[in-house]
Amino acid sequence: MRDPLVSVLTPSYGYGRFIEDALRSVQRQAPLRCEHIVQDAESRDETVEVLSRYDGEVDWRSEPDNGQSDALNKALSRANGEWVSWLNADEFYLPQSLPILLRAGIETGADIVYGDAIFVDESGSFVRLVPQHQFSKKVLRWYDPFISSCATLFRREVLGQSPWDTTCRGIMDFDLYLRLTDEGRRFVHVPVPVGIFRVHGARVTAQPGSLFAQERLIVAQRYDLPKESIVPLGRCYHGFLKFIEGAYFRQLRARVFRGSDLRWFLGEHQERAVGALVSRTYRSPDGNENSGPS
Repeated sequence: MRDPLVSVLTPSYGYGRFIEDALRSVQRQAPLRCEHIVQDAESRDETVEVLSRYDGEVDWRSEPDNGQSDALNKALSRANGEWVSWLNADEFYLPQSLPILLRAGIETGADIVYGDAIFVDESGSFVRLVPQHQFSKKVLRWYDPFISSCATLFRREVLGQSPWDTTCRGIMDFDLYLRLTDEGRRFVHVPVPVGIFRVHGARVTAQPGSLFAQERLIVAQRYDLPKESIVPLGRCYHGFLKFIEGAYFRQLRARVFRGSDLRWFLGEHQERAVGALVSRTYRSPDGNENSGPS
């Protein structure tokens, strides 16, 4: 019996200087069976030139869209996989990370599987590790969409036809997680680093929070979220869960890698840096390494 197919969806606009990192990281997710679908919004930089070099390897289109959510829905309409992941054009995966999530999803029967994220700078150098904890509906509703989209795998059947709300420009992940939670879908956390989130001034989440205030109000009303006064309690509970699951210790151990280039697909030096980071920060209690990417 063949392994399930994973469809990696990448919305793209104006990230030509980053997108090849995303493409390379998906292509080297062996032994995963996957298809990479890129939906570009007619970028005016080098994006199309880069994508053209991957004709036949990547399913890409460059055409008008109505924002990131619309691009994701368009990409999903072409997806054939039983599982779906979401990787923005300025992000990339760590080695063997998607196969680990897929295996966990199959073994646990989860609908959504997520791991941990690492923040890097524009050059791909380590900034900080952001480990998480097992899923908590309270943390999601009371505090924040703590699950990193670049470290998440979804069963295709739970998403529906157009799961991303096109009226959401900045918190479409929060809206999606809340809907799936209300539907009773099962989330499972796997304590391994999966996705790389790139910190730079042009990213959507770098824009002032006031730009998305109306979206937050709509989402809060849609899911009957508690008032802002409950947020400090949610933040504290989030911190408590991270503490008891060892997330803060992982963060501290990872600090020695600040400045290390994590673009592992570029060469042995970068690949060794990723292996060293994982072995140092994801040791099991008995001192052995956990089965993370290497």
